[in-house]
Amino acid sequence: MDSIRILAIHLVAIVLLSCSSTNQLNAKRKPDWVKQRPADNSYYMGRAMTPKIGGDVTYRTNARNKALKEMSSEIQVTISSNSILRQFENNYEVKEEFESSTSQSVEATLEGYEVLTWEDKKEYWVLVRLSKDKYAMQKEMKLDYAKKMSATYYYDAQKAVSGGNIYQALLLYVQAIKAIQPHVNEDLTYKDIEGTINLGSAIFAGVQDAFKAVHLQADQPNYQLQFSKELKVPLSLHASYADAMGDKRALSNLPLKFYFSKGEGELSSPEATNREGVAGCDITRLISKRKSQEITAKFNVAPLFEKENAETRILLKAFFHDEFLPTTIFNIEVQKSSAYLVIDEKSFGNSASANVFSKMIKSELASSYFNITTDEENADFIVKINSSFTKGDEKKGSGYSLYIVFADVNISIVDNKTQMEIFSDGFSGVKGIQPGSFEYALKDAREKAIEKLKDETLLDMEQVNL
Repeated sequence: MDSIRILAIHLVAIVLLSCSSTNQLNAKRKPDWVKQRPADNSYYMGRAMTPKIGGDVTYRTNARNKALKEMSSEIQVTISSNSILRQFENNYEVKEEFESSTSQSVEATLEGYEVLTWEDKKEYWVLVRLSKDKYAMQKEMKLDYAKKMSATYYYDAQKAVSGGNIYQALLLYVQAIKAIQPHVNEDLTYKDIEGTINLGSAIFAGVQDAFKAVHLQADQPNYQLQFSKELKVPLSLHASYADAMGDKRALSNLPLKFYFSKGEGELSSPEATNREGVAGCDITRLISKRKSQEITAKFNVAPLFEKENAETRILLKAFFHDEFLPTTIFNIEVQKSSAYLVIDEKSFGNSASANVFSKMIKSELASSYFNITTDEENADFIVKINSSFTKGDEKKGSGYSLYIVFADVNISIVDNKTQMEIFSDGFSGVKGIQPGSFEYALKDAREKAIEKLKDETLLDMEQVNL
């Protein structure tokens, strides 16, 4: 009896060892999809292998991502003639941005796919596959939902425009655009009880209609200002819209931006329009000395976009195109302060009858700072120019001589009303050196002195309120 029991135990052990060997063999045996990429026209597929290097999570994640990327590349992306990309195909930034991200967006939205894995000691394999019919159905469902959401925002925005809630309407249009953003390359034709529309074209036209309903009017469109470094000149405007009866109504809470569209200067920060539709800012400084300057006040789209990512902003800006934004202009004519010149120019100890150097300074002052006048009594400022050119040494060389002339210059500016000196600056010892004669050296000294004047003295005058 014991021998029979012992024999039975040996037989069981042999069977178990055989099963164990068979299981190990099956574990090592590669499935067909690892040996060769399968072909099935009913599925999109992706296959990838990564070496088992690093942690389990790392190589498993890398393999699946590679497989998904390969599968997404099989999905052909076509641009519908009724898509947003067709509408903005001449807008390079929009087209380039969204075409380059199309494959990434496909990969990011894949769902419902099957996953197979196989591994040995060195390799980890992944196969993902997705039914083409299932993908098409999911894609259609997502597009239909996006179009319904977008259409809801679109119709609500139209109602807001009719009621004069322009800013609220624009916020709704932003949401309508964002709803269809993942489908920029697809057919955006939408049908409901209202009729058939192309959402891309309809939203674009709706945004423009909202802008057209806004009227910005400068309260004082033309200004004549004395050039000054310190100013406080108020600019104001009224924003309004035409209601269903054609009557003008004040537009409140409309964000605006003011900027120099010609010339250069500094402005205080504007605020949105108040309940009466009024908004404004101050000119606080003129920088450019250009006679004709221009300040533009325009609807500010930045608050609409500030919470959006870069890709969304590019698409929104295509709908909210700059050329359609409500705008008004303030024209600025800059009148420089008047100055009477008092000139004292000496060359080699004598008064210079031609005043060549003083005329050079006069030209610089006239082009940059002042209207030069001969009416001393009514001038805003008295500008005193003292310059002296003195002979230095004659340095003789072999067959030639170098002549040296030194230039000393001082400029003083006096406020003619208060008789207070508001600026004084100058320099001395600027050296002119030329062969031939002291006259040539004098000319060189003048040219070097005027350059030093422009580079240093006149720049210091920028800090003075003239």
